[in-house]
Amino acid sequence: MKVRIGDVSQLQFGLYAKPIEHGSVAYLQAKHFDDWGNQTNELDTFIQFDQKNEAHLLEDGDILLAGKGMRNFAWTYHKDFGPAMASSIFFVIKPDRTKVLPEFLTTIFNMPQTQEHFQILGSGSSIPSIRKSELEAFTVKLPSLELQEKAIGIKQLHYKDMDLSKKILSEKQRVYQAVIKNIIYQQHDE
Repeated sequence: MKVRIGDVSQLQFGLYAKPIEHGSVAYLQAKHFDDWGNQTNELDTFIQFDQKNEAHLLEDGDILLAGKGMRNFAWTYHKDFGPAMASSIFFVIKPDRTKVLPEFLTTIFNMPQTQEHFQILGSGSSIPSIRKSELEAFTVKLPSLELQEKAIGIKQLHYKDMDLSKKILSEKQRVYQAVIKNIIYQQHDE
């Protein structure tokens, strides 16, 4: 079944605020993520929680989609991350979980075909940006919740596999360096 994003979720913009080095809430910016929506950089920007910004506190399952700039990655917030708010570069998407699982929607947003579509939408200005109305009108094919769960499971296995591959490459590099070091220093000792 094809649905519009606006029909299966609520969209709002992230908060525009001046970040501080220490605060009660993480202030998420594009620099904290890679192109695939993985949180990479240590959090170094915060804001103070108050009644004015309370509505921007992320809830479990909220999706951040970078709507400005050349990278339009998506990331799903989980409450075990700790209290956080998204900067204004992000759309905050609140999916209707009776229709779509947050991780499934995030996976769709990070697919190369979707990324290409977003780049086309944002082209024509000095800083590419996606309009809220364009994102709401974006259609996705939604399988059953059961198939969405299976797709999420495959994604998680893929990420585990990629992580193991990185560790294997790192270990191979370490072994290579040790062998070369051993050869070099053995020659000097002779």
